[in-house]
Amino acid sequence: MKILTPGSRRLMRLLAIPALLVFLLTGIAVLRGTIALSYSSMAVDAEGRLYLGRGDRIEIYEAGTRTASIAPKAGKSYLFTLQGEELVLSTGKTVITLDLQGNGIDQQPDENGTVYQQLKAQKGTFTAADGTVYTLRHEMLATEVTAQDGTVLYAEPGW
Repeated sequence: MKILTPGSRRLMRLLAIPALLVFLLTGIAVLRGTIALSYSSMAVDAEGRLYLGRGDRIEIYEAGTRTASIAPKAGKSYLFTLQGEELVLSTGKTVITLDLQGNGIDQQPDENGTVYQQLKAQKGTFTAADGTVYTLRHEMLATEVTAQDGTVLYAEPGW
């Protein structure tokens, strides 16, 4: 008993080609760093610079353009936030404090992963010192960071 008719099989073959092309192009974009499959965290400083954790680095954006990158030496599994003029990262085992240029200030054990759990609870949002709430949306390989007034700070393909 055949499940698909010859016409249906032909249609399935035709649809497989664009699906394979999308898969390959997505893989290339991920490898080149054009898009990311996930983000560790995000924060915005008093000057409006966006700090976006992608893989093993924190990228810094001003007016939608990447201006710098910090490699925190915390692997790829970390969360972070901005406290005053310092970035506070946690791997679940270690809390690392960096200045805004990425220089190490302090490193302490994260007792019972407490800091990590606090950062995990606020992963998709960040409240700046002035009270502005920023939101990170990540859906179907497209990402957008917006302020509560609707201003877009960062957008990847798809938005």
